[in-house]
Amino acid sequence: MSELSVYKQLVSDPKGCLDIIKREIGMKSTCLPFAVKAVTALSSLELKTEYDELNAANVFLSGMQTLMQGGIKAEDYDKIDFVKRGKTIVLSARVEAFYRAAARKGYRITDTIIAVPKEDFETTYFKENFYNGDIVYTVEDRRVNPDRTVNAERLIQKYFSKFLCRLDIHDIKQNKRVAMTVCEMSIDDMLSIAKTSEQGLYKSQWVKVKDDNGNIKNKKVITEQPNTDTFWVKWTGEMVNKTIIRRALKRVKEVLPELTDSIYAFEQDDYIEENSVVENQTVIDIPIEETEDVNLRKLTAEQKSECQEVLDLWTANPKLAEDKLSEIKQMIESGKDAQEIVNEEYASIVVLQKSKKKWAEIGGYFDEKS
Repeated sequence: MSELSVYKQLVSDPKGCLDIIKREIGMKSTCLPFAVKAVTALSSLELKTEYDELNAANVFLSGMQTLMQGGIKAEDYDKIDFVKRGKTIVLSARVEAFYRAAARKGYRITDTIIAVPKEDFETTYFKENFYNGDIVYTVEDRRVNPDRTVNAERLIQKYFSKFLCRLDIHDIKQNKRVAMTVCEMSIDDMLSIAKTSEQGLYKSQWVKVKDDNGNIKNKKVITEQPNTDTFWVKWTGEMVNKTIIRRALKRVKEVLPELTDSIYAFEQDDYIEENSVVENQTVIDIPIEETEDVNLRKLTAEQKSECQEVLDLWTANPKLAEDKLSEIKQMIESGKDAQEIVNEEYASIVVLQKSKKKWAEIGGYFDEKS
């Protein structure tokens, strides 16, 4: 067996797949159903070169290791999706897999997610209350339109105005609430993610284009062709829930560092870069969907809300501000474009502006943007 590549050992049979995973990343599980799914998914890639096989094996094993570190196990195979992206298989944990991982670490997470139709925009929201010294969010729901079934067609037609999420997190051993947070996503924000995702509402392609310096780069373009066999179309409700829960988790991971690895494992498929390209395509024939740059002078209401959340977190824990300042300085030193940094870290940048000392260290890099 030793003469076979790692990829060929992964696709040989379920037992061989488990053996190589145990050897490469130390997984102790003997869950055959997981291995069967893995062999089936990896075999579907139809790879032709040793490089592609090596890359596919590395992406798969890296993804599996990330899940393991986050407390998501092979036994959670029924809540793990094997997503084909180009010439790789990316592991994607569903909401239930993340909740199981959190429970293994001693936390019970309960979500309340509401898809709000246009007619109920002003009558459905979370209300902030104070109870025994804590902030508690209750649902205010005076609905006009009771039909809240989520599907792809309704997303595209903007049947909904917004999506609400409340996460209630309890420490199981102490039997007490340790965090409660709420967040809101507009239909436009949800559509932006649903359209550009590799498993989104519309088909996407990668093409070779020249940048301003004449260098060839890969560019993702979104077509107007429906992506009829993808997650966002087949399991729209699950994907909506996963998207807004990820947004809500951003507000608690600093408060609950014990769940950092689990949250990262839950989010990992968002950060996998698709390396395949479409040969012999012309960009001019394909409508391009691009994300707008963040304008620090004209922040949206949602962006301002994100800034306020960062300010609240840093006020409670000033060290977070120091850590973020160091992180942004590293981005600057690496030569990363100022606008790219703004797009990723606008909330932190806005709050850092409030400190003359901190802004003096990085402000010059963003003068034109601020």
